[in-house]
Amino acid sequence: MNDGLPIKVELGKQLATRQSPERIKLALAVLGASPQRLRNLRAGLTEAELTAPLGNGERSFKRDLTHLIYCAERGEYPIVHALLLELPQLPRIHAERDWGNLMRYETFPIAELLDYFDFRRRALLHILRGLQPEQWQRSVLREGVKRSESVYYAARGLCLHEVEHLEDLAKKLRKTLNP
Repeated sequence: MNDGLPIKVELGKQLATRQSPERIKLALAVLGASPQRLRNLRAGLTEAELTAPLGNGERSFKRDLTHLIYCAERGEYPIVHALLLELPQLPRIHAERDWGNLMRYETFPIAELLDYFDFRRRALLHILRGLQPEQWQRSVLREGVKRSESVYYAARGLCLHEVEHLEDLAKKLRKTLNP
């Protein structure tokens, strides 16, 4: 990649599960880059290209975008609950099967979806950038999971998931992934 951010394989190593100031800084950079990366991947594509499957049995750009939004929204809730509540517990809600079936973002225009993703990300980063190190360690327990997950761990998961999808989109669109 040309943007100085690691690819998913490197990112998984650099964003190890233990929190550190360097890892938090990297997670913030990766999360902050995602909206512009999506816009860059969209650039120059027609509406028909954005809504057509990117291969046999593959999602379209728009379906990948809505998937990223569903996952980002669901990924934000553990963070918010961990910061607001003592010993929070989250029910098991699947990002796409449950959340996506309810929200149906596929019905919205791509430009609005990109704006929405961008706004939600700026709001999340506004929260994360203001956290003290001990707040990054606050945790939540998800239904069906035995270990608690920290704010850092949830942000790390968002990073890894998004980079994986963005790299896949870039490959399918034959584009370079950079901000």
